Amino acid sequence: MSSDEPSDEPSDEQLTPEPSVAIDLSRRKDRSWPGLAELGVAQERADLDVLRRSMVGAQRAAAPYVTMTRIALTRLARDRLARAGGVVLAWLALAGVFADVLASDLPLVCRFHGVLYVMPNVTRPRALEGIDCARMIHERQPSDWLIAPLVADASAASITAVDALAAPFVRGHPFGTDTQGHDVFARVVHGARNALGMGLAAAALLVAVGVLLGALAGFAGGIIDALVARAVEALTAIPTLLLVLVVGALLPNPTRVTLLLTIALTRWTELARLVRAEVLSALGSDYASAARALGASLPRVLWRHVLPNAIGPAIVGATFAVAWVVLVEASVDFLLGGAAAPGTSWGQLMGEARAHDQAWWLVVFPGLALLATLLALTLVGEAARNALDPRLRGGA
Repeated sequence: MSSDEPSDEPSDEQLTPEPSVAIDLSRRKDRSWPGLAELGVAQERADLDVLRRSMVGAQRAAAPYVTMTRIALTRLARDRLARAGGVVLAWLALAGVFADVLASDLPLVCRFHGVLYVMPNVTRPRALEGIDCARMIHERQPSDWLIAPLVADASAASITAVDALAAPFVRGHPFGTDTQGHDVFARVVHGARNALGMGLAAAALLVAVGVLLGALAGFAGGIIDALVARAVEALTAIPTLLLVLVVGALLPNPTRVTLLLTIALTRWTELARLVRAEVLSALGSDYASAARALGASLPRVLWRHVLPNAIGPAIVGATFAVAWVVLVEASVDFLLGGAAAPGTSWGQLMGEARAHDQAWWLVVFPGLALLATLLALTLVGEAARNALDPRLRGGA
């Protein structure tokens, strides 16, 4: 080969390695130089801090949009009717919680015959049995004092025939008195505690039963689905009010627990059907199939991917269930078929007006309280359904 012909072998200049990125990175990672290790650690910490702040900022910026719960709560808070219903329910709940402060026959705090009593209207000490605020004022000694509630009711021992059916704003009774001489305002605020307490307890029980049986029927199918379907059909065919009255008549001593269990164990059918439909829809979705394909167990798919879809119908069903329980409880007590304790039920108070046509206040005040409760629960329930159901959002 002549020297004039080009050679394919690389020259010495081409064999000389140029500084590469790998060599440069190896030099940067060399922590043996004085001060370079500390500088690298500080740089890594700074980079991590910047990354952390960026992630926090991204989470904060995306927080209103990343969860369906936040979207639903935002829509619910923007609904004016839902806010109005929530305010009414909050006032009724406060009236029920602080019913003993608003109206009671005993004072909030008192010193009677040299003994100090704190919240005797709640603790009910035996030493003050048969004594009310009016009697304390009449029999008090120079060192005795008391802080009366907003409306002082009379005890059963001190009520006379003159006190019965007093008109509103007469003798210190803003809502008048009932047939036994008790203050109607006291019965209304204590009835709020009873109605909301019964409604929430029964709603919690029927929601638990409905979600459990509905999810089990939709997930298991087969004989379990058939049994739940037959139970739903059988209980739906019987009117709840009629069943409550029959159970109350058959039991020798029906109580409020009996009424609660009867309502809760017969009104779960509607919610169970909704949950079953949601479970069947979720089981046929792509994410549930993907979870099964990745090896997730059936209970995990049900708990993590299927049941969350039933939360919306459960919340809406619970809201309407509270309204239904309040209405049924008032209806049963109005028909004198319930087991309400004296002075605690709106329906029982309205039922007393049937024998006294002139006592309009026995119907108006508890009726307004019942109407406000049902209307507020309905408004909140409708708003919750619109907020939790993607099909009713109108593309929001």
